[in-house]
Amino acid sequence: MDNVDLRETNGVVLAYLGDAVWELEVRKYWISKGLNLRNLNRRVKECVNAKKQSQLYREIFPNLEEKYQMLGNRAKNGNIKSFPRSCSVQEYREATAFEALIAGFYTDGRIDLIENTLKLCVEERKDEV
Repeated sequence: MDNVDLRETNGVVLAYLGDAVWELEVRKYWISKGLNLRNLNRRVKECVNAKKQSQLYREIFPNLEEKYQMLGNRAKNGNIKSFPRSCSVQEYREATAFEALIAGFYTDGRIDLIENTLKLCVEERKDEV
């Protein structure tokens, strides 16, 4: 996606893209493990929720390049108007920042960073497949 400038694009808009990219990558991973539909859905939900995304954000943020840290901070502090009850406001803001980072990685062609993040999400679950 050559026409997306990470410095100029709204962080919440990037989170919208990142949400789709992240869910697709998580689904592809678990499908490749040969799970049935019920187990697929359960495993995907474990990675695609605000609490888990918030945890992953806190885990990867300190090691990111400065431009991604700036993007994460901008998205986290973006103009989010409503919050779900399933998590705290802080967790939701961090999840939004996480999704914006995934979009940033995607638009920059840094699939390696998405894959590394996916490994963090699923490595604790591997032995249960």
